[in-house]
Amino acid sequence: MTESLLLGAVAVAALLVVAAALWRRRATEPSSLPAAEDEADDDAVDEADAADARFLARFVHELPQVAHELHAGGYRHVPSLLLSAIVRLLEPTRATIAIARRPDAEGASPRQFTVAAVWPENPALHGSQVVAGQGEIGFAIELQWVMDRADFDRQPQAIRDRLREQTAQDQRPDVVAPMVFKNEVVGVITLEGLKRSPAETKDVLRLFALVGAVSLYTYARYSEMQVTANVDGLTGVFNKRYITARLDEEIHKALAEKRSVSVFMFDVDHFKHYNDRNGHLAGDRLLTALAKLVQVTTRRDTVIGRFGGEEFLMIFPGTAKAGAVRAAENVRQAIARFEFPFGTDQPLGMVSVSGGVAECPVDAVDGAALVRAADEALYEAKHAGRNRVAVHGMLGEPVAQPAEPPPPKENSA
Repeated sequence: MTESLLLGAVAVAALLVVAAALWRRRATEPSSLPAAEDEADDDAVDEADAADARFLARFVHELPQVAHELHAGGYRHVPSLLLSAIVRLLEPTRATIAIARRPDAEGASPRQFTVAAVWPENPALHGSQVVAGQGEIGFAIELQWVMDRADFDRQPQAIRDRLREQTAQDQRPDVVAPMVFKNEVVGVITLEGLKRSPAETKDVLRLFALVGAVSLYTYARYSEMQVTANVDGLTGVFNKRYITARLDEEIHKALAEKRSVSVFMFDVDHFKHYNDRNGHLAGDRLLTALAKLVQVTTRRDTVIGRFGGEEFLMIFPGTAKAGAVRAAENVRQAIARFEFPFGTDQPLGMVSVSGGVAECPVDAVDGAALVRAADEALYEAKHAGRNRVAVHGMLGEPVAQPAEPPPPKENSA
């Protein structure tokens, strides 16, 4: 089932659930009243019925609309779009949505949530953290329950005391709704200052939380699939398909903005010798370690990809040939100086690379031609003795001199 069909099904189910809940609450009201109060109470009932009808009509309008907006809006817009719809329908005095942090190199845990949308706008709250299991909001996340104040008050005394200690006095929401999909909490909604009853608010918020959770979960999984499809499984850098398409994009932007983009194509010198002598598993480990070294040696805006076998391509957006040559030399020298396993057994006494630099629009104005230009320079570097960087347009001229073999080191990659 596609995401749009799933969200549509959720919206229809939500409509039926809320309509049934309103009907049940109306059915439980007293059916007979003292005669003297009949007329006034009939008016009150009529007014309540009309208010419920208006609320249901707004709900009928809002939920399918927000489901469509979430489907089209993209991951970053889910919190703000969802919060806007909730505020329009339930009219709380204060509302927030926090989303689960994705695990990263700094060790972020899925148990951490970052406030991504706030109403009314409060910059001090944006980016603040919620931790599962801590305070009232974290308690509801841990249990995966939609909870109101009565639910918190019904907890055992020891839990109430702990939650009170962990929750700031000005951060005690009237309703907390974890956004759960496939037993994974992807976000949490909090409301304060309710116009509807807590029971009705929980019913509605539970459904908004589900719609939002479906969107966040789907976007996150899609993003993960995109990353997996674009990344080389061995080295962790981009694969050939992605790096080729990205080069075309960067060239298009460079030509439109009348600026340069340069590339550095390089491969590992005597890599067949390394594989034959040490085995293919050792060769794979070498490529993985080398790719990591290149990543930490270059600027964040540099795009790095494995072009095939032991060959890599680096893209330098907004960089002319001279700047690309400096960056390429930094990479070459870093690799030559690093003590890779079995590096001293290589013909040059170290693991080294040879490469070529080319620039758009100087050397070519399309991706394939620019790669060919860099590849021609790479082979010039090979013929000149390896462990060198050659520059297209300067073929036949002296190329960068190789580094001396590295001194022995205690640690190895």
